[in-house]
Amino acid sequence: MHVKFKKLGPVIALTLVGLGSTGFAADKTSDRSRERQRAEHEKNARGNQRLPGFGSMDACAPEPAAPCYSLDTPPCDYCLGPENVAGNPAVRPYTCGGDIVVEVAGFYWNAHQDGLEFAIADSVAAPATTLTDPSPLNNLIEAEYLNPKSKWELGAKLGLGYDSTHDGWDLMLLWTHYRGRASKEVEADLTDNSSLLPLWSAYSTTAGAITANNILYATDIDTRWKLRLDLVDLELGREFWSSKYLTLRPHVGLRYAWIKQSYDITHEGGAWSAVGNPTSVFPTDNLVDLDSKFKGVGVRAGLNSTWMIGRGFAFFGNAAISIVYGRFSLDTDETNSLTTAPFTTTIIQQTDEHFRSAKGMTDLAFGLSWSTLFGECQYGFTLALSWEHHLFFNQNQFWRVNRLGGKGTFAQPNNTGQNTFIKQSGDLSTQGWTLSATFAF
Repeated sequence: MHVKFKKLGPVIALTLVGLGSTGFAADKTSDRSRERQRAEHEKNARGNQRLPGFGSMDACAPEPAAPCYSLDTPPCDYCLGPENVAGNPAVRPYTCGGDIVVEVAGFYWNAHQDGLEFAIADSVAAPATTLTDPSPLNNLIEAEYLNPKSKWELGAKLGLGYDSTHDGWDLMLLWTHYRGRASKEVEADLTDNSSLLPLWSAYSTTAGAITANNILYATDIDTRWKLRLDLVDLELGREFWSSKYLTLRPHVGLRYAWIKQSYDITHEGGAWSAVGNPTSVFPTDNLVDLDSKFKGVGVRAGLNSTWMIGRGFAFFGNAAISIVYGRFSLDTDETNSLTTAPFTTTIIQQTDEHFRSAKGMTDLAFGLSWSTLFGECQYGFTLALSWEHHLFFNQNQFWRVNRLGGKGTFAQPNNTGQNTFIKQSGDLSTQGWTLSATFAF
């Protein structure tokens, strides 16, 4: 949204009156003489014309923009579109050197990503000892898939733009920075007929005497998901009057996106409480560490709309879509670490992947704004509050690896059985409130 500057309606009206007077005074001259005389007067009028705050216009001779209509005093509180429109007149009047626009915004968003389920909370009692048959855990009774809980976090935007002298075109560079997070810690009460079945571990238990049913389970799981989002958008747009109370601004440009994620899952107890000897207990912590980075550049296009209410207030709705081509870098590590001496660490899996892909992104915003002009209509200020939603398609590219069919063994790591590899698929989204201030001069 941009505020409207320097009303030229009165200047245009005086110029037209001068031209009309010249024509009537020359009614006794020939047609050719009349045209020459009219052209001379028009030239003189342009040469002597001055805008508020500017010098003589003969250096750049800008074309006047669509007139604005003041309904109150002071006359530059707000503007409306022209009464009769043959084309699509620009909202911003043309000036000799253009205008600089600075935008600063703070926002309060939360972030969600599909496919981060980390465990199943089952209403079946976990085995009391390592020698207890764990096969009842295969029965899912009143079970629930568990996800990390998203947190609300602050972020910021910073923009720098230029309103050009060419047909009302404008150029805007906007940087968006946000860090989101989600977490959850759950425990299974052994006395309350409950258990936790992990979904991300490739660990195979040492089942001991129970060799046919070594099912993976935990008594405590802690998850932490972190997101770093940086977007840089370059927009070329033009805001014009569609009617007296509605402006539209189509824009095209480029987007640079950097999306970094980390997902840490810690398992304790249960299958990780028996290491090497099923008749003894050696506490072990299991850590699954997943990392994803995406960097890319693509084309972006959209449409902004402003719906005038009056006295500077307006509703606005903005929408944009982009296709970003970039590179994913994925890394997965899983380890078992003894929590007592000698504190040894056993590697369960280490994998990485790199590939290129094009991903779609959408941006939506709806809100209320207030705009005003000051300093003899030379400066503009806009304050806006909006709800924003941003969707990043298929950003969850984590691999989930699980071990099936392992046999009882006293060796660590237990490499029996077979791994299953599941590529997660899910969209990333951010949404929340944004407060922005725009200053144009």
